[in-house]
Amino acid sequence: MTLPQINPVKPPTNVVVVEDDPASADVLQRRLQANGMLVSVGRDGSEGLALVKKIVPDLVLLDVMLPDTDGYDVCLRIKSDGNTAHIPVIFLSARGEVVDKVRGLSCGAADYVTKPWNAAELLARIDAVLAQARSARAPRLERPTVRPARQRPTVALALSDGARRHRAQTLLASSFDVIEEGGQPADLVLVDAGGMVPEELADDETAVLEIVGDGVAPGPEAARLDESLVRDAGLLVRERRINRDLDAAADALITLATALESHDRSTMGHSERVAARAVAIAQVLGLDEQAIRTIRLGALLRDIGNAKLPPALVQRHGELTPAERELVASHPIHGEQILRGLQPLRAILPIVRWHHERLDGKGYPDALRAEQLPLEVRVVTVADRFEALLVDRADRARVSEPQAVRILQSAVAQGELDPAVVAALAAQVRSMEAAR
Repeated sequence: MTLPQINPVKPPTNVVVVEDDPASADVLQRRLQANGMLVSVGRDGSEGLALVKKIVPDLVLLDVMLPDTDGYDVCLRIKSDGNTAHIPVIFLSARGEVVDKVRGLSCGAADYVTKPWNAAELLARIDAVLAQARSARAPRLERPTVRPARQRPTVALALSDGARRHRAQTLLASSFDVIEEGGQPADLVLVDAGGMVPEELADDETAVLEIVGDGVAPGPEAARLDESLVRDAGLLVRERRINRDLDAAADALITLATALESHDRSTMGHSERVAARAVAIAQVLGLDEQAIRTIRLGALLRDIGNAKLPPALVQRHGELTPAERELVASHPIHGEQILRGLQPLRAILPIVRWHHERLDGKGYPDALRAEQLPLEVRVVTVADRFEALLVDRADRARVSEPQAVRILQSAVAQGELDPAVVAALAAQVRSMEAAR
């Protein structure tokens, strides 16, 4: 006798809502409860954090404007606690500017919904965020080491010779504060050539400068104990800070772009797939590390301009009117405008603005021709079109990778795409098939 299979009962989703407005909290609580969720409400940041720590819910819905603090601080506290860092957070706020969304998402939130929210849309976003959380992906952002605010950069002198330490301290005294062993990690550590950096003096943000002898030529991260030390040390610390700021800005914007995609199941994860494919093509082409970094970041942020378009328009699957198509086609321009003020991201602006251009001059927004399009742009364009062919869309079914390659090869014959880039893509696809 075969016993009937019993499906385990799925526990209800547990949600903490942090909202100080009683009417808004009540409407939200009723709507979520009507969909089978268990809801607890905190009326301010402190009460909300206490509930999160006590319940450890599946999801937190968080207002930005709270009476005792702001939602950004609450989100950071949730994400900095090892017991609650895994809990996805969705901001619900009347503040809908791009800068507000970037700030919220850079705190580690999974999504940012503007008020007044639509019930069906909010439930769909909650479903998408919970689905991503259950997939157990590693978080994109990591909390940086918190250092005390200082007027001047700090330096630790891990030099074996006392006279050399004294000489270095004298040279750097005008620009750096010297810290002793056992304190906070320093912005810069000086070590003997080939020496080891003490673990307690450095973290991921610390720059290391080797001190070489008088007869040795200094390199990019090496210097002599002479008057040039202040200049070399200052340049190295500033470079490290620029790279750190670039990574922080890029992570915040990538999180925003990913959140925009997560609202639509047909595009969820598309930018990450495009970036991975573009990097693989660039490697086949033999491009250097800097070009590959630019291509990856540009691919991830190429559609960031969608943040300035109406969400309903971006997510629509049906036929668009000519006016709507024109508005959608403006997203590369909006993307460039969003990123233009971030100096470290200037290298990816051509990708963001021109990834819908074609070599025959029939693309948008600037109708550029082949000689005007950098190789990095051509790589991302091919990767974007290839990955788009691999998923179902409202107007067509997905195709296999070999079929997608043949479609792009036809586009090469019509003068739309770079033949070398498509050939590199074809080689990469063949090598992946052979490895399977």
